Amino acid sequence: MIRHVLVFLAVTNFYVYWKLRSGFGGGWWGIAYLSWVLALAVLPFAARMGVFGAGRGAEVLFALSFIWVAAVGMACVGFFFMDVLWLAAYLADGLLKLVFGTGPNLRLAPRRCVPVTLCLITAAVLYSFYEAWNVRRVNLTLETAKLPAGVERLRLVHLTDVHIGGLYTPERLARVMDIVRAAEPDLLLVTGDLADGNMSFRGQEAEMLAAHGAKYGAFAVTGNHESYVGFEQAMEFIKRAGLTLIRNDAVSVAGITLIGLDDPTFSGSRGFFEAERLPEGLTFPSGRFVVLLKHRPRVIEGTEGLFDLQLSGHTHGGQIWPFSYVVQWVHQHTQHLSRKGSSAVYISNGAGFWGPPMRFLAPPEVTVIDLVREGSGLKEALINGVLRGLRPLVGLCPTRG
Repeated sequence: MIRHVLVFLAVTNFYVYWKLRSGFGGGWWGIAYLSWVLALAVLPFAARMGVFGAGRGAEVLFALSFIWVAAVGMACVGFFFMDVLWLAAYLADGLLKLVFGTGPNLRLAPRRCVPVTLCLITAAVLYSFYEAWNVRRVNLTLETAKLPAGVERLRLVHLTDVHIGGLYTPERLARVMDIVRAAEPDLLLVTGDLADGNMSFRGQEAEMLAAHGAKYGAFAVTGNHESYVGFEQAMEFIKRAGLTLIRNDAVSVAGITLIGLDDPTFSGSRGFFEAERLPEGLTFPSGRFVVLLKHRPRVIEGTEGLFDLQLSGHTHGGQIWPFSYVVQWVHQHTQHLSRKGSSAVYISNGAGFWGPPMRFLAPPEVTVIDLVREGSGLKEALINGVLRGLRPLVGLCPTRG
């Protein structure tokens, strides 16, 4: 695995260096660039091996090195599109001269293309920091005939892939929890990768999570990163955060059933393509609305129709485009809402980030899901539409002080 990472770093950094050299020429900056790349290839592994200690400083150093990796990856994409444009202009210029014997010079000079492309790449990198910070609320309404008697709406808030650790600050978590509390949830559901680092000094974050305000409580399942940081440490943090952990079991709450599955890493599996299986003895109740909490986005073969809604994360929506296409291919899923027979599946982008605090065209989210009684969704939509139409008129009416 380490060998593959080093090859990736070498290839991407050399490609960027080659493009920069074609635009700006050689010089002392080339030696400085290569020295910087070598340092950033060594630092993350040294930090993980404990050379810099086990405190927050080591986590920050590890995360900072990934900012460079992400920036270089985005630069590779930008320069690739530049090369495609250069090739298209070169072929068009040759074709015009072949057909007409002469024509405008369409060939693009690298010394002009590279600076412009570098400015666009820099803008994209800077925007990715903003997008990672700007957590959005995503609203979803699902109709069902399985709500308990007397309940017309049950509000679920889905939180996943927060990745508390590294450069994920309490201020970022505060933005997430503001959205959670403002939604006034009946249930808060967390589908893994909440912890991602040394959690022994994350008391402030645990208190913030515990103040979720969910009427019927908060429930969670494990993700692969809970396994990586250490079982005991992760479980202790989840407990301090006021979350009830569901491990290959079913829980009845608020008139519905929650089924939570452990991430496969807890049974020793680390493969992307291994088929997941249901734990022996786990059954899906009939006649009740069943929410399946599962970190990874794949639907387990044979479970279609046994649950009403699966909530998952893990992919981060690719985190940085165009890697979204890669993760969808690897995990064989459709991002956000899809259907598997009579079952709905929602794959969240997640509320945090892994590695660099960057996202590009894959904004972080907190998902608010309203389960409404079948047939009431249309009526609610009509009422909301009328209210939205009246709002401008109300603003024109005089008020009395």
